[in-house]
Amino acid sequence: MRNNLGYITIILIISISTLSAFSFETSQIKVGSNPWAVSINPTRNIIYVTNSGNDTVSVIDGKTNAVIKNITVGENPTGVAVNQKTNTVYVSKFSSPTVSVINGTTNTVTENITVGKQPNGIGIDETTNKIYVTNMGSSSVSVIDGKTNSVLTTISVGARPTAVSVNPSTGIAYVTNSGAGTISVINETTDTVITTISTGSGPTGVTVNPKTDTIYISSSKTPQVFVINGNTNTVSANVTVGAYPDGVSANPNTNRIYVANSGDGTVSVIDGATNTVSQTIQAGTHVYGIVVNPSTGTVYAGNDSPGIVYVISEMEPQSSIWDGIIQFFSNLFNFKKIVMNF
Repeated sequence: MRNNLGYITIILIISISTLSAFSFETSQIKVGSNPWAVSINPTRNIIYVTNSGNDTVSVIDGKTNAVIKNITVGENPTGVAVNQKTNTVYVSKFSSPTVSVINGTTNTVTENITVGKQPNGIGIDETTNKIYVTNMGSSSVSVIDGKTNSVLTTISVGARPTAVSVNPSTGIAYVTNSGAGTISVINETTDTVITTISTGSGPTGVTVNPKTDTIYISSSKTPQVFVINGNTNTVSANVTVGAYPDGVSANPNTNRIYVANSGDGTVSVIDGATNTVSQTIQAGTHVYGIVVNPSTGTVYAGNDSPGIVYVISEMEPQSSIWDGIIQFFSNLFNFKKIVMNF
């Protein structure tokens, strides 16, 4: 009897453990033409999307997933980032050497800051209120003081810097140099490059998990994500994802990393604990920018064609326990002879 109960326990554990703990469902939000980058203010649950095709920024209410305003910024907006502490939004405009500053309360442009040529990616350190902007056309990064909205300094980096992400816990910024195949590591205290990491051709997007001090770099020319150890500034793993990965965003609360694969219209979900892809989600045709709300676990992915933001919600199946019980009895029937032999 003891052996039978042991077998039953094992079968029940196997049955329940083989079930998927989470699933994802998607919905769509119509935004402007050619949505490019996506950022979020998790405190207010407001999402900002740059529409490079019609020179606007769409403002989405995360509670209703509806566009509440389209802000005209002009001149091919690409990058966007939000300082939730000051409720200020920064938008780079690729066709002009400026960054637009948006008041998050009124959703209006308050001023424009002159930076380098072809500004693209934006990263913010909310602790220091510094904004880092990659200038693809001048191989540099402009550092903006968020208090005065003026450029503090300009840092020379590698060729065609595309994106930048900041770890506020360490005061280190990471810049992807897509034309050089390298990552420039910047010390925020001195605003100087302290080391350069080689990643091979095509590093594009970058995100940081501050809780694990791990950096994730998408490689557009190869279907993989480079995992960098922030303590040693070395590549610790390569993760194979979808075609032409671009935007990447980490949820530090779940240690999941979301990768926008522009080549096949999918989102790869990476388990940060194992550095393996746990799920692949279809999200249109050309998905570029992506962001996750760490508070709700909801992911927003901008799809270049036809101007759609995919909302990817993480769901926990309510029927998982009942499914486990059903599977248990099914397995029990299949293993009946083995149980009886014991």
